[in-house]
Parts: sequence; C-alpha cells; structure tokens
Amino acid sequence: MTTTRASAVTSATTVGDAVDAVYVLSVKTFTERIAHIEREMAKHGIAFEFVFEDDAAELDARLVAATFASCGLKTSQQSLVLKHIRAWRKAAAAQLRRVLVFEDDVLLAPDFVPRFTTAMRAAAGLPVGYLVFLGGADTKVPDRYFLAPGPLVELPIATAEAYVTDLEAIRRRLDWLEKHRVSLPADHLLKHIDALLGIRQYWLTRPIVEQGSVLGIFPSVLDEHRRKHSVLFNRLRNRWSKFQRHRLRRWVVQLKAFAIKVSDK
Repeated sequence: MTTTRASAVTSATTVGDAVDAVYVLSVKTFTERIAHIEREMAKHGIAFEFVFEDDAAELDARLVAATFASCGLKTSQQSLVLKHIRAWRKAAAAQLRRVLVFEDDVLLAPDFVPRFTTAMRAAAGLPVGYLVFLGGADTKVPDRYFLAPGPLVELPIATAEAYVTDLEAIRRRLDWLEKHRVSLPADHLLKHIDALLGIRQYWLTRPIVEQGSVLGIFPSVLDEHRRKHSVLFNRLRNRWSKFQRHRLRRWVVQLKAFAIKVSDK
C-alpha cells in the first residue's frame, strides 16, 4: 500500500520522515564548524547535505552583480544569502515538498527529534507557503507567544540559522528573486520577502535550536557586536537573555493571564 506524504508526516518519528531533505550551509575551510555539525547531526541521526557553493572567497562576480543591489553588504553576508538561495534552488529542482535548512553553528536540543516531529505534524495542517523557525531562545517576543497553545505560533523570524520551509514558499521566493535585487542580509531578507509574498512564518513555542556563535562556542563571522566581547561575556549575556526574555517573562505573562481569568469569574 502506498503511503501518502501527509500520512507519512503525521506518523513521522525521525527528521527524515518529516522533511524531504536537510541542508547545512557551511564553508569548505571552516573545519571546526564542519566537524561540529557532523557530530551534531550524527547525535540525532539526521542525514544531511552540505551546501559549500558560493563561499565568500570564491564568489562569482557575475552572480553577485545579478543578485545584489549596491547596498554595502559584506562579502560574507552575500555568501550566506547565496547559500540560502542555493538550498532553495536545490529543493525546487528536486521538487522537494518540505526541507530543513541549518547554518553550520547550530546546537540542537537534546530532545530535538521528538519535538521537531511534533512540530512538523502541526505544520502538515498549515496552508501551503510557510516557514517554521526553530530558534529564538534569547530573542524578545510578544506576550501572546507565551499564551499560545502551541506547538506553533505565527510570528516573524528573528534569525535564519534553522528553519523548515515548503516548496510553495520556495517557489514564491525564487520568483521574487528573478525580478528583484537583494539588499538585505539573510535573516532580514527572509523576513522581508515572506511578508511581501504572504508566506506565513511560525515559531515553536519552545525553541529547539541555538547558535554556537551566540553561545561563544565559535567566533561570530557576521556579528561585529559579538566579536567585540569575550567568549565568557557572550555566554553570560546569552544566558541572561534567555532567562529574562523567555523563562522569566513566561512566568510573568502566564501569572498575569491567570490573575485576569480569576478576576473575571
């Protein structure tokens, strides 16, 4: 008996059951990050493909001119944008219905697989043309985020280190890129394009991915602000941000909601 993709997703128990491909955006010379991501993927039994094309040191001048406006993006930022686009083109060429994209510094939660498959079962019921962001543990979010039943809540992405997107969303982005030049780094570009094209973006109510560069495990390639501080400072700031912006605020928001509910009785 043939299993449909919808029923396969509903019964998914592994990452490979829930998505058609996993792409990791990396740089051929980043040996430390490559070793890290290979360990991380192996730990969770995730089969994946590296996207090594469009490294900053090897950018094709004609491709850069055809893709970007004169916007002052650094070569490293252009490279990352092109790697995201490269992953979309691979998925579109192979007609993959849903793909997972990682940047190479990601750290996955210990329970990544069961929580990911739960989220993908929920995503299977979304209208086509969507993105599901997997990070954001240290990012400010509105109160409604903490009151959402989950596992998904509609909210624009904060960064672009880990997300799932479907074929319809990929096609819309690639069509847009045929007619427009890029003037934004990858995370802002995704936020901008998807808002224009009606591609809905969602977060998990409990993030399952963090960035090693934010945690201080790797030096940041793109964030000048983080490069100004020590590894210890960046780690402590990250821990404080996660506690203040998520754990503490979740308690406060839910306590306020409970108080309002009691007072209305």
